Amino acid sequence: MNRRKFIAFPAPRRGGAGSFLTVFCLIVLGLSPVHGDQSATDRVAIVVSKHIRPYVEAVEGLKSGFSAYANIVPRVFNLEKLNNQARAGLFEDERVNGFSLFIAVGPEAAASVWKGVGNKGPAKLYVMVLHPEKLLGEREKLFGVPLNIPVGTQVEMIHRGLPSVRQIGLLYDPEHNRAFFRRAADAAAALNLTVVPLRVASKKGIPGALQGRWTDMDALWLIPDRTVISERIVRYLIKDAFLQQRPVIGYNRFFYETGAALAFVFDYRALGRQCAQQALRILSGQSCRETPPVFHVWVNKGVCDKLGLRYPEEYMPPLSPGP
Repeated sequence: MNRRKFIAFPAPRRGGAGSFLTVFCLIVLGLSPVHGDQSATDRVAIVVSKHIRPYVEAVEGLKSGFSAYANIVPRVFNLEKLNNQARAGLFEDERVNGFSLFIAVGPEAAASVWKGVGNKGPAKLYVMVLHPEKLLGEREKLFGVPLNIPVGTQVEMIHRGLPSVRQIGLLYDPEHNRAFFRRAADAAAALNLTVVPLRVASKKGIPGALQGRWTDMDALWLIPDRTVISERIVRYLIKDAFLQQRPVIGYNRFFYETGAALAFVFDYRALGRQCAQQALRILSGQSCRETPPVFHVWVNKGVCDKLGLRYPEEYMPPLSPGP
């Protein structure tokens, strides 16, 4: 594929010498700013799993990351709105080769793109995918922004955000998250913390897994686990934990708003912009790799006060008091 090389610069600010210098550099290097010549284009296919708020915001972030570059032309395809024939047509050889890059937003889109484009087609990126190595194959060369925060980082953030918590009860199904538990236990041991395993094989087993175990833990940690997690169960667990005077640790805004004492929260637009930076690297011929996602850790000071928990006197990013 005939592709012009360029170096990715951040979007220029309006006005001032910095803006003039950025535009000048873009012109010299052959990358046109938004008002310039669009004769040499890189067409980017953004394939979206479905029309839900997190994916919509990620696409907005992608577009804003490309907005300074007139020769990058993104086109969005929503799989939810395509019938089987239209989906198959999206990955016909002639159409695939008309794009310089495919970006998949969400797991369904990633599975379709990796199968449809294959290894000989244009480059591929993903964003908003949890455990991409499980979905797309560990042997694949995976490039993108996963929804996985490194386990050791999570343990460190829990320790910093809830310093009085020493024993962390982890509710999980070993079939899906045995490796997560092992990594968490190792990371906790390095900080003189303990991860208490609360194993379940079905949703019906959750009450039994917790019965008589509350005294073994200072907090209950809930992670993405298809056996354990649903909105109804999250509400039940947070309420039950509160009655036991134990905080809950969750992994998105819903947990925080439902009463978790600490939650890992993603800004989906920021993830889109992060993926756009990777796309710019690929389109300029530079190397790329999987990149840990940007995230925030919100401490719910109101919940901590009610439970008599200590929280940090000073916060350092990504840790912060929640809104």
